[in-house]
Amino acid sequence: MKIQYGCSVRFWTDLWHPKGRLIDLAGEIGTQKLGIGRSARICDVFVDGEWRFRICRDHFLQDLVHDIRELPLILTANVPDRVLWRDGDDTYSSRFNSKNTWSNIRKKKDQVMWSRLIWFQQGVPRFAFITWLAWGQAQYCLYCGEPDETRDHLFFACPYTFTLWLKVAGNLFGMDPDPDWDTTITRLLTGHYDRLTFILLRLELQVTIYYFWRERNERLHNHVSKPVEHIARLVDKTVRNRIMSTCYYLRPRLQGLMQRWFGAHDT
Repeated sequence: MKIQYGCSVRFWTDLWHPKGRLIDLAGEIGTQKLGIGRSARICDVFVDGEWRFRICRDHFLQDLVHDIRELPLILTANVPDRVLWRDGDDTYSSRFNSKNTWSNIRKKKDQVMWSRLIWFQQGVPRFAFITWLAWGQAQYCLYCGEPDETRDHLFFACPYTFTLWLKVAGNLFGMDPDPDWDTTITRLLTGHYDRLTFILLRLELQVTIYYFWRERNERLHNHVSKPVEHIARLVDKTVRNRIMSTCYYLRPRLQGLMQRWFGAHDT
């Protein structure tokens, strides 16, 4: 909060002090010991340039009062208070930015090497999310009965999933698909693919994982199963629909995208 007049900022419950909400620091007992009601505003406590606190022997509250007094504050009559959004560690803005807000509240980690296989412009958010979610799951395999359904088993050591992967991968890899997950990811990350092929490889990987996961949930919750050929047709249709939605024929960098997909599955 940017305090101007102080009449719309709650002393205890609004976030105006760098240390945080004062009610969270002092607790409900603080309102009694300092003689300030819970609904008090800044302008009720800061009068004629001075803070008005009840004398208190609580050492923690004494330190808190000291921190409050140290914060420079000048009230300006008839100037409304403003809500500020954190843009960075020490920067604030009156305009809300979802990207900056998310960056400030999320737990930050180093970027993983496979991130560009998940997030890319031509991808579909629901497919990307399921691919990210499935990265590292472990349970028994509902496709072949393997007791330890690790990520590496599901993608693509399981006979069911590898059969589907063979059908949808076509010749995009330039070689036969491998059932080993690490080998597949290494090929995707280090292979020298042209732009269109790399887009299709990532897209078909995500769509395939998405339908694997949906089929798995169907078997788990509804006890309904589909043959490999049915899911392969779903993957193919979904990829083609996504290609069409990019308006590739109007964008020079994507021209030939659909032709490349058909060419990879001529056989």
